[in-house]
Amino acid sequence: MRENTQTGDNIHHQAGRRFLLVVSLLSLLISGCWDDRELNELGIVSGSAYDWKDNEWHTTYQIINPSSGSNNTGGSSGGNTSSPPFLIYSAKGNTLMQAVERTNLTSTRQLFFSQNRITVLGEALAKRGIGQLIDMFLRKPDARQTVYVFITEEEAGLILSQLMQLNRNQSAGIQLMIEQEARLTSYYPGIQMVELARQLCSESASAAVPEIKLSGNKVMDRTSDIAQTDLPSRIAFGRLAVLKGDRFVGWLSQAEAYGLSFITDKVKMSNISFPSKPEKSDKDDASISLLHSSTTVRPIWENDHYVMDIDIKADGTMTEVGSSLKLENEATIRQLERYIERNISEIMEASWRSVKKLNADVTGFAVSIHRHHPKQWQRIKQEHNWDTVFQNIQIRPHVKVKIKRIGFNSNSFNSVNKN
Repeated sequence: MRENTQTGDNIHHQAGRRFLLVVSLLSLLISGCWDDRELNELGIVSGSAYDWKDNEWHTTYQIINPSSGSNNTGGSSGGNTSSPPFLIYSAKGNTLMQAVERTNLTSTRQLFFSQNRITVLGEALAKRGIGQLIDMFLRKPDARQTVYVFITEEEAGLILSQLMQLNRNQSAGIQLMIEQEARLTSYYPGIQMVELARQLCSESASAAVPEIKLSGNKVMDRTSDIAQTDLPSRIAFGRLAVLKGDRFVGWLSQAEAYGLSFITDKVKMSNISFPSKPEKSDKDDASISLLHSSTTVRPIWENDHYVMDIDIKADGTMTEVGSSLKLENEATIRQLERYIERNISEIMEASWRSVKKLNADVTGFAVSIHRHHPKQWQRIKQEHNWDTVFQNIQIRPHVKVKIKRIGFNSNSFNSVNKN
């Protein structure tokens, strides 16, 4: 009798498990997405721009034009290629979301931000503060936190109207430009929104954002404008904007931005021009293509202030020599390496002087001090004197460059021609 009871319980238990399994499968089949929207109901945002003018937000959105046949990587995939690859929608509001809602009043499609690639900020907005904008990007469910951030001295909305020749999707083209720049030249440390927020909330409370601008005075916003070999106005990168807290405090030049890239270990590949015979002329007439570079920063407390020991190791290939040098000579190679090391040190020191004037720790020295000297950092925080400590910091560059290859010719052309 007991065995029959146990058998019956097992049968009921197995039947219950089968029932729950069937219910679970049915729930998957009949459930739907709570915010399901058809593709033809969405205006896909590929780029965004934000300005502050007349005490209110001015927002501009670049919407992919489905009838133009443009795709995400440039080129054409059918459709009407004579129509613009994207459309521009602008609105104003007391808050960002109010401006977004007002954009919907002039469009048949609801804005969809998950494909947003870049966002451009006007300098006036950056001076006011971008904390509210960052909050929106981190809070809104469909906002893309990996958008690349740029600052422009001009009106930010104008940047989004500029057409590009090799990329019909302008925002995708700008993304490719900044990623390519990081790989090949390393002047500007491209920064995404989530990384910008992280840096502004770090011990340094500062960040650097590349400047984006138009190289000419005219906005090329008609498809007929780009039907020429050389455009009078193109999208270009300029200086480096420095933020402290969430506010813009000043600019670094391209050369100063380059020095900052060495300090912050952002140099991947790059070209350095330098004088091959500085004792005769300080004019740059030689170049090396750096293939590898690494930076290590170590804070040292000396005589009541910090000294940042910055060790840089780099190697590369000679790509240009304008003077008469015999590169097959080992002593000549060693001398060129010393010239390059001196050049990099001078670039870094010039950048550091400009950073100190702005009093914004875009170098990340505060993070390094906190990591290596946590007790001293806690005392600095309690005394609220980081700005004073920062101004007293000295840098001590130690640069080691190795010329691994000299190219196809063992001697420079001028030395051969002279002989």
